[in-house]
Amino acid sequence: MDFRNLKYFEAVARLGNITKAATELNISQPPLSQQIQNMENEMGIKLFERHKKGVILTEEGKLLLQKVNPILRQYNELLTYLSDPQNLIMGNITVAILPFFSANLSEALAHIWEENPNIHFSIKEGHSNAIISMVQNGEAHLGITRLPIHNSELNYSILGNDPIRVVLREDDPLALKERILPKDLEGRPLILIRGSTIHNAFLQIVQMLEEAKIKPNIIGHTETSSTLLQLVKYGPGIGLAPQSGFYQSSDGLRVVPFGETDIYIPTAVIWRKNETNSIVLKLKNIISKYCVI
Repeated sequence: MDFRNLKYFEAVARLGNITKAATELNISQPPLSQQIQNMENEMGIKLFERHKKGVILTEEGKLLLQKVNPILRQYNELLTYLSDPQNLIMGNITVAILPFFSANLSEALAHIWEENPNIHFSIKEGHSNAIISMVQNGEAHLGITRLPIHNSELNYSILGNDPIRVVLREDDPLALKERILPKDLEGRPLILIRGSTIHNAFLQIVQMLEEAKIKPNIIGHTETSSTLLQLVKYGPGIGLAPQSGFYQSSDGLRVVPFGETDIYIPTAVIWRKNETNSIVLKLKNIISKYCVI
């Protein structure tokens, strides 16, 4: 006897009719009759009295039903519990983010935790290329990174556009300007952020400088804005980086808009196209709602 037999027995007992029970169970009547007969043969007792209008339980059948009903009730309660994702221990949901994004992510995590208190999150930080790789390889479920991405396996939703800014020491004469133009950077040593995802933006910067007949004096690149800030603060260069990268204290430095009009880098949440985890997809939607730049 297996669990399916108990469901068959309960349906026949409750409805008092094998044909009606077969319809409810979505099986044909002869196999159901055979299953009931097999149960009776296996237990060596008669469960039902047959009559023209249907069946009625024997005393032995009534005793069995008293035992079966709690089992089926607990089974249905378990199915209901498991159908609600917030009751599942989903394991570790990993989100890979740009370093500046931790504050933005906090509100989204608060909402998902409120609805799913059993979820555990792991937050990884990295530069854009590393984040794209982590999501693609399954090391992270979601990523917050800069566009563009050239990967047919990933989807993305844009969170906002991040303007390029100039960062320089407060005692630099250019720090007094409201906007720094390409001509202002002539001969000045420049430090840029490395990475293919912001390559297009810096190509625009180089093009702007060249159109102003200024040869860019690029003395170095860094992987992160935090390193760039330190190099500018204690070194000879002027930095060019997305504004969101200046999330930490920059005492002694000033951040100034660059160019006559802003150059933007899109920032987005990314995920695998074949992602099926409902919590991951829900978190993606919450990030898109609450983490707009």
